[in-house]
Amino acid sequence: RVREADSPISLDKVRLGMTSSDSPASDSPERTPAVQQPVQQPERGARAGGRKSHHRSPSRIVARDGHFRYPGAWRGSGLAAPVFSLRSCDSVGAGDFVDLRTLVDVAHAGGMNVVQVLPVNDTTVHNMWWDSYPYSSVSVFALHPLYLRIQQVVSESARIAGPEHANRFASLQAEVNKAKAALDLKEVDYEATVKVKMSVARRCFEAVKTPFLNSAEFSEFLAENAAWLKPYAVFCALRDLFGTAQHWRWGSLGSDNGAGTVTRLSQPGSEVYNTVALHYFVQFHLDAQLRAAAAHAKRVGVILKGDLPIGVDKASVDTWMYPNLFRMHTSTGAPPDDFDANGQNWGFPTYNWEEMSKDGYGWWRARMSHLERYFSAMRIDHVLGFFRIWELPAHTRVGRMGRFRPSVPIRRHELEQRGLWFVDRLCEPRVTSATLREIFGNRDGEVAGRFMEETGHDGHLPDGRAIHTYRFKAEFSTEEGLLGSDAFKIRDGSPDWLVEETEAMRKGLLHLQHNVCLLRDPEDPDAFYPRIEMQKTSSFNELEGWSKDALNWLYDDYFGARQDKLWRENARRTLPALMNCTGQLVCGEDLGMVPPCVPPVLDELGILGLRIQRMPHEPGEFGRPNRYPYATVCSPSCHDTTTTRAWYEADRHRRARYAHQVLGMQGDGQLASCFPPPMAYRVEHVEEGSGAQRRRTSVGSVGAGDLSGVGADGAGDTGFIERQHPPPDKCEPHVMRAIVRQHMASPSALAIFPAQDLLALEPSYAQRPAEEETINDPTNNRHYWRFRLHVRLEDMLANSEWLADIREMVNESGRVDGKMTT
Repeated sequence: RVREADSPISLDKVRLGMTSSDSPASDSPERTPAVQQPVQQPERGARAGGRKSHHRSPSRIVARDGHFRYPGAWRGSGLAAPVFSLRSCDSVGAGDFVDLRTLVDVAHAGGMNVVQVLPVNDTTVHNMWWDSYPYSSVSVFALHPLYLRIQQVVSESARIAGPEHANRFASLQAEVNKAKAALDLKEVDYEATVKVKMSVARRCFEAVKTPFLNSAEFSEFLAENAAWLKPYAVFCALRDLFGTAQHWRWGSLGSDNGAGTVTRLSQPGSEVYNTVALHYFVQFHLDAQLRAAAAHAKRVGVILKGDLPIGVDKASVDTWMYPNLFRMHTSTGAPPDDFDANGQNWGFPTYNWEEMSKDGYGWWRARMSHLERYFSAMRIDHVLGFFRIWELPAHTRVGRMGRFRPSVPIRRHELEQRGLWFVDRLCEPRVTSATLREIFGNRDGEVAGRFMEETGHDGHLPDGRAIHTYRFKAEFSTEEGLLGSDAFKIRDGSPDWLVEETEAMRKGLLHLQHNVCLLRDPEDPDAFYPRIEMQKTSSFNELEGWSKDALNWLYDDYFGARQDKLWRENARRTLPALMNCTGQLVCGEDLGMVPPCVPPVLDELGILGLRIQRMPHEPGEFGRPNRYPYATVCSPSCHDTTTTRAWYEADRHRRARYAHQVLGMQGDGQLASCFPPPMAYRVEHVEEGSGAQRRRTSVGSVGAGDLSGVGADGAGDTGFIERQHPPPDKCEPHVMRAIVRQHMASPSALAIFPAQDLLALEPSYAQRPAEEETINDPTNNRHYWRFRLHVRLEDMLANSEWLADIREMVNESGRVDGKMTT
């Protein structure tokens, strides 16, 4: 950007909420803005060589948006936790926005300067625990009522109502206290928690409706947010009225007339206005509580980092109001990988990028600008979706039968040029009597009779029997038709053998549906896409060698060089629209099947990538934090993986490889149980004491390779544990400390640690079974997001030894206050 000013100005407004007063002194040459003094020109009407003008033209200042300048390499650290997982003395059933203030204090006390949360948008579609999925937004602007500190709503409403209503609000407060005790559970009871908070909020609203709606504070809030707030509130009212969020079932109030419906029903006096105004009330308080938490974070110098979901629910305000921006006949997901053989189907409609581009991606820009109201940094979920998205037909239930959009397809003439004239054979599920016998055994006849139609025969078996070919009956030809049929319904109490047989038949039939080599484009009869992992199908393996070679060449070309230019250009169009409307630090979740064009584009746009150690971007089984690029966020685990403790303890052989290769365990012919510090760290003294009472002090700089002479008995200044044993079966605190320190020492701009990983540094906190601390299982699209921390925030804040341990690791890594130390 080029900006004109009468005098040079500082451009060092870092995308972290830093003000000029927070910036270091301006005497560093690295911070000097690029100022180009204009060439002096004669005044208008004056001849060349005449008197010089005393008028000074404005300086031209060029700001490079993709980067910021800072003395040394800025490096920060922080912790990550879903808001619903927080537990405090005052939270009711789940963490809330007021708890964020205490979490910020915990991070600050531990010497860290970032708090990262999952999406906090409203997800109320089904009015049940399915809505616990935080990435399926019903509105990309509205906040979730789950995060309301309801006690503050009661006390504020009591203040407005006046002392004459004191008994009414005292009763409400007693009800909240009772619910708080009942919902103080190991995990979140999503339905009960939302029900309590909305019930109390409704009665508070009814008591103060008139003064609230007439207040200057609400009028200002409504004026600032009317563009999204009115559609959201009307949507919620209609959702509750019709008993479904599927707006295409609302008749004349559906998406064909969304704007007109909002205008009419948001007017005072409309038949649903009372419900509309209730949602105004709830959003007003949610906004105030989150902004207060954000303001507190800025005061103490902690960055609040939000999360921008890649998709929205099909039954959402946004698809109701702006149906032209979405491809409602499709679904978004992720292709198969080592973590999920079937891929993922998230159920979100894909985007109509062509339509979005007509107003400069205004919908996206509005999202980013609104999130800046609360957050100083932002994680873009599945940033790969801005290059290309894995698009699935709406009838699919798993993620295998998708293709990338946009992408350059394989054209019919390309198939014909390679002799692949038999397109139907490549696109239809390959089902033969031999295949049925192989998958279903002696139940092959039953499967053929119930689900198939015979289409002919294709050769003979060695014993002379004909090989019959089949296709699925029409009612079972899609995943939706097959998996939603009554064929697989089992009565409660059925014997285990029947359950197992039915499940095996379901899986076998789904496998057959996926037994194709190519996918047709329903919008272009001459366009085709290779079915991902087609080489694993019998449809492919039954082809002749030359056909396999031709398909393999097209497959490699489709998933490789053919798409690079298109995907690069797509990201360069879409991502800058988000970047240019916000001052936030932007980070991108770039895990999965990463095309070669992604890293350079993220780098040129100044978007930090993500590095999870067990999901390496480079060749090898494990990521090496000391090799991570600076423009990354590193973490040992995340919400989509098991915790580091659970992962470490799950596989004995992997644990040994990890301990030896990554943590640098030493030993004579075998691994030992002591973890030396990362290369950039120092050897430790361990003073007398145990557990959290041990204190560490530096005694000199060494590398991991210098530790071979340390005594096996742990004697001497180093105090190292005996080296003659394999790695501990459990991820004990000293093991977790080695992992945390290694990530702290990485070159990454940010080192973010899930709260569970940091709690594992304290022996008394690490007693909970590790498998109970998993937030999400990506292989289960009906996972219940209900994990809750077992330690209260107040107890964390009071644990000075634990916080001092974290603070020391921050200090020795050079991440003190986000600055490099020398």
